[in-house]
Amino acid sequence: MRRSTVFGLMGAVLVIGIGAYTAYWWIAAGKIEEAATAWRETAQAQKIDASWQRMRVAGYPFSFRLELHDVQLKDGATNPPFELHAPLLSASIWPWNFHKGWLAAPDGINAALGPDAMPFAKLSAEHGSGALAIADSGGVTVWLSLYQAKADTGVTLGARAVHAWVIAPPSAPATHQDAGLAFAALVHDLALPAAPPGFKDTIDELGFGLTMMGALPSGPRRHAVTAWRDDGGTVELDHLLLRWGDMRVSASGTLSLDNNLQPIGGLSGGVAGFDQLLTALVDSGRVKASDARVARLALAMLAKAGPDGRPEISTSLAIQNGEMFLGPAKLGKAPRIDW
Repeated sequence: MRRSTVFGLMGAVLVIGIGAYTAYWWIAAGKIEEAATAWRETAQAQKIDASWQRMRVAGYPFSFRLELHDVQLKDGATNPPFELHAPLLSASIWPWNFHKGWLAAPDGINAALGPDAMPFAKLSAEHGSGALAIADSGGVTVWLSLYQAKADTGVTLGARAVHAWVIAPPSAPATHQDAGLAFAALVHDLALPAAPPGFKDTIDELGFGLTMMGALPSGPRRHAVTAWRDDGGTVELDHLLLRWGDMRVSASGTLSLDNNLQPIGGLSGGVAGFDQLLTALVDSGRVKASDARVARLALAMLAKAGPDGRPEISTSLAIQNGEMFLGPAKLGKAPRIDW
């Protein structure tokens, strides 16, 4: 009888606990729906038009998952304006940890940057996912992944997968020597509309990580960037990786802006598969065939085994006067930034 009484009490406690947790979950789920609705209404005051056809909170008992169906988001406060469409967006958190969350767009997304009548950049993906983490110190890290992504800015690019990370510090940098916003990206199988001679039209892997040193002031973009540059602001390129056929390029260094607010800086790194690069430079007319033969012999003597065991040469990459250089070889015009 004593044993049955103990089991009976344990069962009663379990039932009460489950009931209490269930009540807590449903109350919290209702609060989440209310918060989403309230945000949609207050966002209009900030020129953000957000709408969805249906909303629900699912995930009981181990998570809260807010699902929004047929989402349309228009941000008219940014310059240029931004617009996003998604059949389904979801955001999930654990009931016992509100510092981490997960995002998902399982049915794909479509986004546009610029006026409705003529956006100058479009982005789409078959599906996407992401995550967000808030550190105890207040710093925020966001991860985003897009699969079968396509971008159109007048030139169409596609990729099998795009992964991006953004890390925001807990407070704004006090000086140009303090780290600010950090950003990294990794692109797999980047399809190009056209490729230089000697290269295939798909870049196997392109990745980089950079940290912005110093705080970017508020105000119009061009004035803010100018003030950041004048205050000594720079961008630390923590790493750059390019794998394209037999060629592999890695580099790191510092970039800044010149008097015309265009990139300038120097990087150091290594190049493997330099024979393919020299062939491409000859085919494009940038290097004479006779000079390339001499360069091959010299580079072969200077090359050392790289991380993957293949011969690799140490070299420098530079951007100056609007031109890009790999060692002494001119690679062409540097991308121009229109502020």
